[in-house]
Amino acid sequence: MLFAMRWLTFDLDGTLADWPFRYIVQPHMRPLVENNPGLREALREEYQSRLGTGEPARIYDWGDIHHSVKQKLGLSLSFPDIPKLLEAATFEPGMVYGDVLEGLRAFKAQGWSVAVATNGLAKYQQPLVDRLEIPYDFMLAPDVSGATKPEVEFWDPLPRPRTRVVHVGDLLTHDIWGANAAGLGAVWIWREMPPAWRETPVEQRLARGDAREVIAALVERELEEHGFVGREMPGELPRPDHVVADLRELLEVV
Repeated sequence: MLFAMRWLTFDLDGTLADWPFRYIVQPHMRPLVENNPGLREALREEYQSRLGTGEPARIYDWGDIHHSVKQKLGLSLSFPDIPKLLEAATFEPGMVYGDVLEGLRAFKAQGWSVAVATNGLAKYQQPLVDRLEIPYDFMLAPDVSGATKPEVEFWDPLPRPRTRVVHVGDLLTHDIWGANAAGLGAVWIWREMPPAWRETPVEQRLARGDAREVIAALVERELEEHGFVGREMPGELPRPDHVVADLRELLEVV
C-alpha cells in the first residue's frame, strides 16, 4: 500500500464513533457489578494501578483486568468473552457519527492518509473499526506503539516519510497534550460544543474570553474520570490549534 506523506490521525471514541467498545461490553458487565458488591471499585482500582506501571498494553486490556480482579477477589463468576462479543456484535444506527464517513472520504480524496489512533488495544478496536466500515490506512494503539497517548512515542509507528501529521481527538488530556508533546498539529473536536461556541467562527474560538477557563475545567474533569495515562503530566494547559464541532468544520481548517 502506498501512503500519502500527510497524515490525519483520529481518536476513535468520542471522535469517530460513540464509544462502541463500551456499548458492546457494558450490558454484559452491568448485572455483574450490580450483583457483586465491591466489583466496580475493584475494577477501577485495578485500572488505576496499571496507569503507572510503564506497560502501556496492560492499561486498557480489559480482558486481563477482568481476569486479575477475578483472581484477587476469588470470584467464581464468568466475565464476558470480549473477542466473542466483538465478533457477534450488532450496531445501532448512528454508532459512527453522521459526518465521519463522508468526511474521511473527503480527506482521502485531498491526498491525506488516515490513521485511527486509539488508547484501546488494537486487538479489540481493530475488529470494531472494520465492522463499522470506517475507512482508514493504519491503526495506532498501545499494542502497536508500545505507548499510549499522550506519550510522544505513540505516533512513532506511522509510516514514513511524512511531511505533516495532524491529530484530531476529543480528550484534551490524551489527544491534545499528546499532539503538543509530539510536535503535531492538534485539533480538538468538541462534539458537545455549546451553542455560543458553535456560533463563534472556527478561527475565532480559541480567542474567546472564556477559552482558557473552559479548557482548564474540562482538563480537571477528564483527569478525575480517566486519570492521567502518560509518564509525566505537562505543566501547562493543552494547546489546540483549532476547536471544531465535527469533521465538516475540520475540512475548513486543515
